Amino acid sequence: MACGELTVSAPRDGHRECPACGFEHRLHPRPCAAALPVREGRFLLVRRDIEPRRGFWQVPGGFMELGESPAQAAARELREEALVESGELRLLGVYTPVVNNLVVIAFEAEALNEGAAGHETQEVRWFRPGETPWDTLSFSSSEFAIRDWLRRMGLPAPGGIMTTWGG
Repeated sequence: MACGELTVSAPRDGHRECPACGFEHRLHPRPCAAALPVREGRFLLVRRDIEPRRGFWQVPGGFMELGESPAQAAARELREEALVESGELRLLGVYTPVVNNLVVIAFEAEALNEGAAGHETQEVRWFRPGETPWDTLSFSSSEFAIRDWLRRMGLPAPGGIMTTWGG
């Protein structure tokens, strides 16, 4: 934005044009990676200690950094948020929530240790499939990843799809 007048509005054809000066601001998706750590039939979630959605549960994940592959980013985020080292990573899905212009690439991660809270998390907890905290998940991408993992395991994925939060 050249003049400072660009307003937030729905993008048209992948860009926004400033009505005051004509500057064209191109919008691109922001790639994120996440890793659902699994061990002995359980999966690990972290309770966020940062906004947005502080205090809610999520699959460890975040924005990719320059030069990282999605798998490298997922493994890094897992180490940072849950202090879990990962073995094999298997793609769970690629999710495009309707808000925040994100593309979330989620993996199932073989957890090599039990983990602990990292610098952006209040706590970590291992859940059995029937204990999934559906009502306190932070982002739809966490819900999608857990549902895909449950289906992969041949288990039912009860409940509805979140519609109020992206990511």
